[in-house]
Order: sequence, then C-alpha cells, then structure tokens
Amino acid sequence: MRNNCIIILIFLLVCTGCQKTPEEPIVVGKDQQQMIEKAQGETVYAADAPAGVDWAARLGVPKRYEAKLTSAGGHLVVDVDATVSLPEVELPVVRVSPYLFTDEDVHRYARALLGEELKCLDPWNENNRTKAMWEKEIMALKNDLDHWEEYGSVIWDSYDSKADFERALQEKMVRAANAPERPETAAPTWTWETPNVWTKDGKQETSDRYMTLLVLNEDNSESLLSIDRASEWGRCGLRYLRDADSSLHFDLFSGVWPNELSLTREGAQQAAEQKLKDMGLDHLQCAYGASLRVYRGGVIVEGNPYGAYWAFVFTPEVNGAPLGFTLQTAVEPSEFNREWRYEQCRVLVDEAGVALLEYDAPCAVERVEVEAATLLPYSKIQEIFEKMVLIVNNNADVNGSDQRYIVTEVRLSLVTLPEQNGDGGLLVPCWDFLGYPPETADYPPLWRTLGLQPLEAYCHLTVNAIDGSIIQRQ
Repeated sequence: MRNNCIIILIFLLVCTGCQKTPEEPIVVGKDQQQMIEKAQGETVYAADAPAGVDWAARLGVPKRYEAKLTSAGGHLVVDVDATVSLPEVELPVVRVSPYLFTDEDVHRYARALLGEELKCLDPWNENNRTKAMWEKEIMALKNDLDHWEEYGSVIWDSYDSKADFERALQEKMVRAANAPERPETAAPTWTWETPNVWTKDGKQETSDRYMTLLVLNEDNSESLLSIDRASEWGRCGLRYLRDADSSLHFDLFSGVWPNELSLTREGAQQAAEQKLKDMGLDHLQCAYGASLRVYRGGVIVEGNPYGAYWAFVFTPEVNGAPLGFTLQTAVEPSEFNREWRYEQCRVLVDEAGVALLEYDAPCAVERVEVEAATLLPYSKIQEIFEKMVLIVNNNADVNGSDQRYIVTEVRLSLVTLPEQNGDGGLLVPCWDFLGYPPETADYPPLWRTLGLQPLEAYCHLTVNAIDGSIIQRQ
C-alpha cells in the first residue's frame, strides 16, 4: 500500500452504479478543486427531511450501525457495533496554511506557562542545576538500582551492566554535593537559536529556529519551555514541562486507567482550558479526556513508580465544526503532497495544575471555500466502508495472519487534507470509523494484557463525506 497522503477513489460507488467491485483500491492524486465544486452542489436530502441542521434526517443516518465483515482471504474480521456521532452545525470546507509562531506569541506562551517574572538559567549548563534537583534525581535512581531486576535494567538499558549504572550514580552524587542551593538567574534574552542540520553532504543552511527557556521557580524547582519555529518545513511546536527533569510523556495506547486523583475530570479540564485561554488558543476545543498513568521510563511493571493524571487532547474548531481526534496524528509525504501533521494540543493535569503541555502544527484559516458542504447520503458512505475496510491496509490476508478490527463509533467531523502540490491544506467533512487498535491472536494489545478499557479512538477507515474517497491517516 502506498504512503498515507493519497486518496483512493472508489469508482464503483462514486462514478457509476454498474462497474464491477474493485478487488484493490485505485490510487490517484487528489483533485481538490473538483472536490470543492462537488461540495458546492445542491445538498442531497433524505426523503421528507426537515429544515435545519439535522444530519440524521438529512443524510439518512441511523442511530447505530452493526455489521460483521470478513475479508476475501478470511484473515481479517471487522466487528461493528457502533454509535453514530453527528455535529450540530453545518460542515464547511476551509483552506488553511501552516502558522509560524511570532515573537509576540512566544512571549504570551511563556507568561502563561512560566509566569510573569522569568528567572532563567542556561539550559545547556548542568552546573545550573540546584542541589534539590540533583537530590530528587538521585533518589529516583537509587530506587531504580534497588529494583534493577524488576524494572531498573529496562529503564536504563543504555548501561551495559548494573555496575556501570552504579558508577554513574556515584558521579551524580558527587555533583549533587557540589551543586548550589540556588544558582544565579537572569532575565530571558528571547534569542532564537539555529539548529545544526547535517546531511551526507555536510552541514546545511536552514531557516529553522528554536528557543529554550529554563526557569528557576521559587521552590528551587525548574520548569522548561521548548519552542520550535520550523519555517523551512512550515510547522511549529512547543513543549512545556512543569518539572524540567521529569520524563513525562503522553501515551494513550496503554489504555484508560482508573482515576486516582481527588481532582474531577471537570476540574482538570477547566484548568487545561484556562491555560489555553491564557495562551490565546481559544480556537482549540476539548476532543478527548481520560485518566492516565505515566510510568517512570515508560516501563509498565508492577512496583515501578508512576504519576496519575488527567489527559486531554484539544483540536481546532472552525465555524463551530470540530476537527475530529484520532490516535493517528499525521499524513506522510507522497508524490502528491508534503508531510502534514494535524494541529493538536495535548495536556496532562494533576492536583498541582498543568504538568505537561504539547502544541503541534498550528494552522491559520485562509478562507472558507464552502460554508455548508454538500455531502453524500450515509447509505453510500456505509457501502464504501464495507467494501474498502477489507481492502485498505489489509496486511492480514497478505501475511496469512488473523487480525480483528473492532469499530465502536462512527463520527462525522472535519479532517485536514494536505494541499495537492502545495504548502497548505483543506479542512473537509469526513466519516471516521473508530474503535480499538487492531488486534492479532499472536500479539494481544497492552490494554487487554493489563485488563484496562482501550482508548476507542483508533481510526480503521476515514471516508471523505463529499466525494467518498478514502483518506489514509497515519
């Protein structure tokens, strides 16, 4: 199967009613202008559909969708027992472009995340680490050493032996003994740095820039804000850590953990939303939220220390219409378009507030191409799904290994398509068929092994709601 920035046109379903069903998808480039013209046509209504934004009546959408599908080779089984989620607004077609952070943006983000009066340290000088930070790290390392067989050796597999790890720990203890209680700080210089870019031809010039702010807090802890302004690739991003030394990461594939915080989901979401408001990111809306454990070193083993958090994902909303959240976060480059990551903000919150915030691939709205797009009837979308979910990325029949898809939700929302042979993108209406990540008998998923509820946001197939083409996410 070719890379994921292609669209597969299903001629059986969108062109003529008499063609033979294709045994494999036909791959072509995205004719986006033709798609926009199709979206401007007269809306196809179901019989006796009332006026207003009633997608169920307008497109003939059922409340639930149930099916059991089996591939031609017999190795892929798709179980569908899904609710159908519909927006309450018209769905537009919107042209967007990558947004580059300005200096004003950076100052606003820093004030919102790090505070008004920044006391900065040189992020590349380890001598600036406080004694408290060294001691906190050493305590964690000693725990890893005490549990070397259970999980320490897995976390620190970069060391050849336990003895090597012990020697490194002793060196850190010496540095901690000589560390300052509170090193000297300075006001931020707000200087953009140039990354070193090397290829086989040597060091390359680049217009990409980055900025790193390491701030000393009143309690002698340190917070970190890293900002990338990749003008060459047209995408930006930032990462904030309340504890600069933490190994926090945002991992939803392990499943949904029980809530262990005194903080409710509503309270945690309000804290995250307020932080985004302070950053000036009001266009982002909460698309997902659940309780999460983050284990030290990412090693999920009984006894390994972990932190409990509320995890949230925020995506853009345009004209009141949401950009749908899936576990797939990007489109890879192909002969038709450049790489495209979906705009998304991920936040971890605990009782002390926002612990982690990552914001990737911001976009700017250039113009609305179609205010209210014309969509295919739902029956046509379902027909496309039932044929193509058994063909697209079906490695089970190719490899002769049994695989199972479980679909629990069918959702109508927006998705971003990279512009054909250009730098921008189009937000278009789509149908996502969501559920658990694919399962194989030989390799049970982690959430099942742990006895957890899986995150039901893996997209098994995305169908363009305007023309019925298949949009491959990655």
